[in-house]
Amino acid sequence: MSKAQLMAFLAKAQASPDLQQRIDAAADASAVTALAREEGFLFSPASLARHLRG
Repeated sequence: MSKAQLMAFLAKAQASPDLQQRIDAAADASAVTALAREEGFLFSPASLARHLRG
């Protein structure tokens, strides 16, 4: 579930320049996950870090 939520959030971010700017301004992975939670997506900072590492 977490990975699906992460991928959905990233897809939304690609379609929304405003959201992408807010992600770029986030201080760290925890801030990005808090932003995602505000948008209705649930995933952990660790899931985000794993995705970014590839």
